[in-house]
Amino acid sequence: MSQSVKSFGAFLTEASLRGNVGIPGEEGSDRESWLDIITQSGDAAAIEFANRNRQDIGEFMSGRLISRSQRLQRGHEEALSKLTVDAFTEIFGSLLEETELDFKIVGNREIAVKMEKTPTEEEKMELDPVEPLDPELVGHVHKRKILRTIQQGKGLSSKSILNLSIFKDGLTEIMGEEVASEYLSVLNKISNVAQFLDWTVPEDQKKAMWQTRSGFSGVSDIEFKSKPKKEESKEDLAKKVLDDLEDGKDLTDIPEADDVVKDFDVVLVARGVDLSVLIHESIKAVYKLITQASLEHLYGGQAEKVLGNTDTLFDELQELKFGPKMQEAFFKAVRECAPVKKRVDEMLQNDESDTAIASFQERVDYLFFNAVSQLGQEDPAEFLDLVNAILSESKKAEAECERIADDILKSLDQESEYQSWSRGETSGPASTAQPSRARAAMTQDEISDAIIDAYQRGDTAEADRLRKMLRESISANAAWPLS
Repeated sequence: MSQSVKSFGAFLTEASLRGNVGIPGEEGSDRESWLDIITQSGDAAAIEFANRNRQDIGEFMSGRLISRSQRLQRGHEEALSKLTVDAFTEIFGSLLEETELDFKIVGNREIAVKMEKTPTEEEKMELDPVEPLDPELVGHVHKRKILRTIQQGKGLSSKSILNLSIFKDGLTEIMGEEVASEYLSVLNKISNVAQFLDWTVPEDQKKAMWQTRSGFSGVSDIEFKSKPKKEESKEDLAKKVLDDLEDGKDLTDIPEADDVVKDFDVVLVARGVDLSVLIHESIKAVYKLITQASLEHLYGGQAEKVLGNTDTLFDELQELKFGPKMQEAFFKAVRECAPVKKRVDEMLQNDESDTAIASFQERVDYLFFNAVSQLGQEDPAEFLDLVNAILSESKKAEAECERIADDILKSLDQESEYQSWSRGETSGPASTAQPSRARAAMTQDEISDAIIDAYQRGDTAEADRLRKMLRESISANAAWPLS
């Protein structure tokens, strides 16, 4: 192991991030590449980790750590899967209420079967030889590569969620305190060693393993499930609800009021052999919602060409290597800006739980990633320039990130106001209309509820406006599977 640690710098993958103008030093400037700086610090950190954790590395390589985690969780897989769904529902809140969460702990065989759907570079070339890339698409390739690297790195930050009280308490309830404590300790060791190996294992060995689909511990995806068409039109459904309301029924007692008015369900799928891997893959699935949506503005065969240059199994090798540091630098830009830090300090002073604080930070991260991903839809230079500035920790990035953060906090405050109102915890305005709320934050179910409210008030103009908003929302979501 020590020999590989000394030489693993030679195995740096250079195919995709090298030459990416969104990365400092790779845009043709004279400054040192951010990739080289991270490589140097990563090499030093890996050597130190190897010296201090030889026993854990040995137990991981022999399979003993994995066997212990499998033994400790045996019989609890379903409960642990449900714990993950419940925790993500609480942490991300309404950001995920338009999606179904299908998160499960499974065996290695099911992981391997799901991985078979993703081609390697060689297989993709055989099936669909890649033509020379249109120069106009190079920027879009650079953008998607960075988005995927941040997405992968965010998934690898799963330890911060795994060790929250919501999981610690859940594990204790499922397994008992002693077993839960041992299980959590084993998972943390596995996670630490796995990231060490992501950095140190030679690329050729990784490629050989990935070609045979062996050794995979998790997978994530987005699936789209068609819903059966309803015979009743929206107008008929709204009238039925209104009639029931006029008859004195409470809104919560009317089943039709909760009908989902989408053409299909978006399903986030995550599979992992243990809880740590499942959380990692679940985070990746959540962030894939954004990386997929970032392709919507491309037309014709452009999206397919961009995907062909970024979405092979081997691309993930480099994302695993540089993702943790890239996501750390990226989200630091929003977490450390003044308005967000002030909000976290207030939560700490109010002695709020670690889960509540983590939920706030995760929602800020998600919305920040989404906001930045929407930059440069026509010309990716806007996106790449900002990411370059963020990784460079420049004043330009500081000012822009603070502006984005202000918008995010306003959106979260509006969301909190709306949720409090919908639960009856706060009174709304003088009319029965909903409180002011950003259009982008409204879900399709909530727009439908607003339509019913508008019909109830006799405000047909508002109902028509909301119906237009609903059609646009459905249309925007429907574009995702076509990407």
